[in-house]
Amino acid sequence: MIEASTEAKDSTLPQKKVSSARVLAAATLGPTVEWYDFFIYGTAAALIFSQVFFPNSDPATGTLTAFAAFGAGFLMRPLGAVIIGHLGDKYGRRPMLVATILLMGGATVAIGLLPSYAAIGIWAPSLLVLLRLLQGLAVGGEWGGAALMAVEHAPPHRRSFYGSFPQAAVPAAYLISAAVFFVLQGALDRQALLAWGWRVPFLLSIVVVAIAVFVRSGVTESPEFAAKSKKEGKAPLRQVLIKYPRTVALTIGATIVTSTDFYIGQVFLLSYATTKAGVSAPSMLLVTIIGSAVNAGMTFVAGYLADRIGNRMVCFVGLGGLALLAFPTYLIVNTGSFWAILAVRLLGNTCNAFAYAPFAALLAAAFSVKVRYTGVSLSYQAAAVLGGGFAPFIAQALLTATGTWMAVAGYSVAVCVISFVSLSLLGKASKENRDQAVLPAVA
Repeated sequence: MIEASTEAKDSTLPQKKVSSARVLAAATLGPTVEWYDFFIYGTAAALIFSQVFFPNSDPATGTLTAFAAFGAGFLMRPLGAVIIGHLGDKYGRRPMLVATILLMGGATVAIGLLPSYAAIGIWAPSLLVLLRLLQGLAVGGEWGGAALMAVEHAPPHRRSFYGSFPQAAVPAAYLISAAVFFVLQGALDRQALLAWGWRVPFLLSIVVVAIAVFVRSGVTESPEFAAKSKKEGKAPLRQVLIKYPRTVALTIGATIVTSTDFYIGQVFLLSYATTKAGVSAPSMLLVTIIGSAVNAGMTFVAGYLADRIGNRMVCFVGLGGLALLAFPTYLIVNTGSFWAILAVRLLGNTCNAFAYAPFAALLAAAFSVKVRYTGVSLSYQAAAVLGGGFAPFIAQALLTATGTWMAVAGYSVAVCVISFVSLSLLGKASKENRDQAVLPAVA
């Protein structure tokens, strides 16, 4: 059922065409900035923070503690989804997109200014975790707003492609964060990097935050939200939990694989390769940079294909590839060969793009416009917590407990199976909601 074009007034169409480039820029630039801020912590956790903020432990325990703090940010993401999603369903997507980026930028700059453990003792890791929680709160409401801004402005036959823009922001942001650390690794010695160099990526975000706020401030409100009755969506969380419980459960299960695979591949694997396989940090950062660029590019390809062959079909291709690569990835990383590692990570990033790209349009189609911000954000962020938030911690714990990478690979395959089953059932659940949704049901 396609009703989006009839719900918005005809007078909005010319404005929609004129502003589409800026809408896509806002939907891409904002998440890129916020995910950059979020990811530089992950990179720093793998390479730096165990010595700066958690020095009174052996290297393995320090890394585990740094990853635990990394996961703490994810605990706030569902809360951010509920609070910001509620406000977004009540007051609109646009004001929330500006608010989230200001919150994220402020927390990130504060991390860059935070004294080390050597300077203020236990207050250093305590404040680090607090700022990490604020980052999680901001990200909890960011993705849903950016995805809906893109999808709700899109022509009906291009929703998946438009929705791939905020999806591409994730690997793009990791590319930028890894590139910054790559330059710092080459330009500074280890002592300088630990003393002050690690702060540079956090402080740089203040510039791009200002640009993103400027772009987002000029974006028009989503036409579908503007056409919504003011009486609708008074208690969006309650409506989501009462009317869409099965859909929420299935969307969580379906999306859990993408965050799990991403954070294992980009955070845990970086630590594993440099500490266990003897691969240099600059080499792994270069693999990450190239792999993230491929991931971003393939996200647009996957979004384009999803509009033609269906969202779920594209996701299934990605899921199958991720499951098949789980064990070979560690075998190849253990060889220490840069080119072999690059090749397998490029394949993995391509599969991740196919599994991830269609989800903006897929999740938006599962909820009615009056509760869509809350429903989409809550489902996505809950999956991020369960799947990605503690993925590096779980992977490190499995490796420490068993002494073998095979346990980590098995963990990745198990998550792929969960997402495959959930995605298989999601189409039926979305079809049941078709009478309530403005967007067409999941393909």
